[in-house]
Amino acid sequence: MEKREEHNSNYFVESPSSGFHDPESEFQSPSRSDSALLVVACVDEFPRYEDLLRYSENKCVYNEDDEKMSMPLPSPDSGWWIVLQISWRFLFSFGVALLVFYIATQPPHPNISLRIGRINQFLLEEGVDSHGVSSMFLTSNCSVELIVDNKSNVFGLHIHPPSIKFFFGPFNFAKAHGTKLYASSHESTTFQLYIGTKNRAMYGAGREMEDMLQSKAGLPLILRMNIISDFRVVWNIINPKYHHNVECLLFLSFNEKHDQVTVVREKCRLVS
Repeated sequence: MEKREEHNSNYFVESPSSGFHDPESEFQSPSRSDSALLVVACVDEFPRYEDLLRYSENKCVYNEDDEKMSMPLPSPDSGWWIVLQISWRFLFSFGVALLVFYIATQPPHPNISLRIGRINQFLLEEGVDSHGVSSMFLTSNCSVELIVDNKSNVFGLHIHPPSIKFFFGPFNFAKAHGTKLYASSHESTTFQLYIGTKNRAMYGAGREMEDMLQSKAGLPLILRMNIISDFRVVWNIINPKYHHNVECLLFLSFNEKHDQVTVVREKCRLVS
């Protein structure tokens, strides 16, 4: 392979005479004093061979016949690049497929409602705590019906263990945590839950609660339930979750005829 040399060409251009045109001047030498020397440097259209060797870094080959650069020679790591391209395309296609599947089968928001079942036991007794302080002690047991309406035609609803609390004014006197629940698709399911306490010292609130039980207005109590549910559309990739807060206001009264406490009025609503 030979080096391509640069060539500079000199051209002489005769300037026209300021006077009349002499036909014999066509045969005279261009070395006349009224001729101007014009030097034109021809610039090579192609880069030097040394420059090609400098930037090729042993990856490109210069073909002198057609004066074109060839494509880079394949490297041993090209297989990993092909695998990477295939992986990205697969992941992209998989993501699009999941999105289309979720849009086509998107489950609607479930409906949650609550209903007080019955007061199995509500007993206030006088006693003394471990410090010798006189107080009223409460033993109670209440059943609650959780009604879940799952409107999805494809997916079941997974319900995390619900949290239930009983309040008398700001005083929380009973707590309970249920178990995991499952509501089948396109069904309305009722779950039975329980909340209660045993020998809970009520102190000053206990006497007030007993007086209200004997009154016509009744004893007002508030039951609050916190529920978290989710649809497992595609494992944990597409997993819409829902938070529900339900609150019930109920009034208890002592039924002398049956010698027990009963629910005389209740009203439940979905807070959020």
